[in-house]
Amino acid sequence: MLNQLHQFLFPNKTLLAKDNTRFWSLTLAILAFCYLAAIAIPNIWYFFQFMGSTSAVSLAFIFPGAIALRDAWGISTARDRILAAVMIVLAVVTSTIAISSNIYSLITGNQS
Repeated sequence: MLNQLHQFLFPNKTLLAKDNTRFWSLTLAILAFCYLAAIAIPNIWYFFQFMGSTSAVSLAFIFPGAIALRDAWGISTARDRILAAVMIVLAVVTSTIAISSNIYSLITGNQS
C-alpha cells in the first residue's frame, strides 16, 4: 500500500526504497491516519456498515458494469452496454439508499 500511495503522490520521483525521508513521512502519515480513525470511530460496527454497503455493491455490480462499458476488446454489443449502464445506475441508487439508511441509524441511535 505504501508504494502505491507513493506512486500516486509522487509520480516523477525516485523509488521509495531510495528515499528514506519520504518513506518515513508516508509511513508516519498512514499510521497517524489509522490512529486518528481508530479514536474517531467509537464502534467498529459503524465502519463495517459503511464499508459493506459500498464495497459489496461495487464488487458485485459497479465494477463488472464498468468493465463491460470499457470493452477493451470490442466484443460487447449495444444491448450489453445498455444493460451495464442500467446495472451501474441501479447499483448507485441501491448504495445511496443503504448509505442513507446507515447515516439515519447512526444519527437516531437505532441499530437494526
